[in-house]
Amino acid sequence: MTTPAPPATARAAWLHAGLAVLVVAVVVLLVPVGPWRPAAEIPLFLLGIAGTLTALRRHAAPQRVAWGALTAALVLFALSCAVEVPAQAGVLPGTFGSLESGFDVAAYASLVVGALGVVRDGRRSRDWAAWADTATLLLAAGLALLAVRGDDGAVTADHVETGVGTPLLTVVLLLVCLPLVAARGRRSVSSLALLAAAVLTVAGYTGRLLFGALRDTPLIDPLPLLAVAALVLAGRHPSVAALGRRPDSEHDAASSRVLGLCVTLLVSPALLLLWSFSHGGEGYLLGGGSALLTGLALWRLVTLSRERERTRAALAASEGRMRLLLANASDVIATIDPTGTITYLSPAAEGLLGQPSSSYVGRSAIALADPRDQVRLRAAVAAAGEAGAAVAGFVDADIRVQHSSGGSRWVEVRISGKVEEAGLEGWVVVLREVTDRKLFEDELRRQARTDPLTGLLNRAAFNERLAAATAAADPDARPAVLFVDVDDFKGVNDTLGHAAGDELLLTVAARLSADVRGEDVVARLGGDEFAVLLTDADGARLRDVADRLLAALRAPVQLADRTVTVTASIGGALADAGCTAEQLLHRADTAMYTAKRAGKDSRALLGVAETALS
Repeated sequence: MTTPAPPATARAAWLHAGLAVLVVAVVVLLVPVGPWRPAAEIPLFLLGIAGTLTALRRHAAPQRVAWGALTAALVLFALSCAVEVPAQAGVLPGTFGSLESGFDVAAYASLVVGALGVVRDGRRSRDWAAWADTATLLLAAGLALLAVRGDDGAVTADHVETGVGTPLLTVVLLLVCLPLVAARGRRSVSSLALLAAAVLTVAGYTGRLLFGALRDTPLIDPLPLLAVAALVLAGRHPSVAALGRRPDSEHDAASSRVLGLCVTLLVSPALLLLWSFSHGGEGYLLGGGSALLTGLALWRLVTLSRERERTRAALAASEGRMRLLLANASDVIATIDPTGTITYLSPAAEGLLGQPSSSYVGRSAIALADPRDQVRLRAAVAAAGEAGAAVAGFVDADIRVQHSSGGSRWVEVRISGKVEEAGLEGWVVVLREVTDRKLFEDELRRQARTDPLTGLLNRAAFNERLAAATAAADPDARPAVLFVDVDDFKGVNDTLGHAAGDELLLTVAARLSADVRGEDVVARLGGDEFAVLLTDADGARLRDVADRLLAALRAPVQLADRTVTVTASIGGALADAGCTAEQLLHRADTAMYTAKRAGKDSRALLGVAETALS
């Protein structure tokens, strides 16, 4: 049973990179130029291969195609060094020289494949932007080769390094390594090490164009080898696990695309500079001027991008504050489009309506109102006015809205005039729940119209109902009033106490209410006086109700552990044509006193034209 390898750490990565740097120092300082030099370089490439394999196997680097291609390139460079040994020793130099060039070309092709892997990573097959990036990379690589090689058909190892390696590595540096390092939030030890490796390699091989063979220039000779040490650090460092991941947001993706555009623009001056190294003369001026011009344009593009980022950050902060305010506001804020459809509802709607605010977006705003109030809501919207109208403004109304669990809630709704602004067309509506206030108001109104002891209507409310009945009197269905006064009520209070008196009044109220129809009205006028409004009566019904009430009130009552029998005197009157509420009540009151004088426990009834009803 094998023991799993310990996880690669950042410290181990730096140690292995230091070992690679030590190998480079030994090769450059101690190994003379000749067959032993490429042989001594092979261990360095093996360290690089170990680093890239660590990125793939232990760190599971996301861009596996790119790291696999880089591994293959290092293997091919190692093979190139291996065949360079006999070539430098004079053994079949033509054959081994061709093999060396072939391995080098294959290694550079692997680097291009790796770059394509970075460009195409995570892209769909029909992603035209990915195809455009791919075409850009291939075109830039081809033009770079043409700029350096021109019409030179040589295939020697040195020319492969300068005519193939330099332009291709330049393209990879511009289109792959720079975006990886500069991508927002993606800078790490591994990305910086990759950039260092690319810069060192390009600097070394570009020096070949300027100063001749690498091994003849001590300051330039170590640069490509140090690039391998940088690759060791990039592959072994734990930060490689996050290298090249997709952006977390669309904004980051857009920033990466802008960066890619900037890098693409750098290809043209780079090509001119490469062409200048081969042709000289005015090419240096053209290349340097083009690089300066492009650099200025890119600097301006970067500053514009930063300004856009600051504006975006300010807008995001403003939106965040607005969301925070809306999330903590007790009022519900809604926007309604011109068709009456809800386009936005603040989070407070869930507490008012019972469901998340998102579930109401797209629904009719009128449908939220209780069916009884939908007409009033439409009228309020119309009253708010159209956008630009002279009468446009805010309209307030109290309506009921339907709760998802059933029932309704009262809200105070404020509706703006119709708005026509950028990003908002329709109405802005603010809803504030006022259910408690409405219930309190209803309770106040009820208390103002009812007797606090019995719960019956009081005198004021009875007079209103009586006035409405007499105003709408029908000759064939006249209203009538029965005035009820409890006999000897003062004696009950004096002998049994006020609590017993209150209990007696409650009993009287219950018996009066039980012996009339639902549309009739029973009220307590004060003290021991009650009144009954019969909304539809004639002489016969007036007598029948009065007799039933007298009989009901005679029933014994249990008060203060004693059985008490009480009676009442009832006076009744049937409304005449044109009779007012005050006149009808006065007639019934007069008839009640007639019944009292007749001996109590009796009734006295008046028909139309003051006729007595027997």
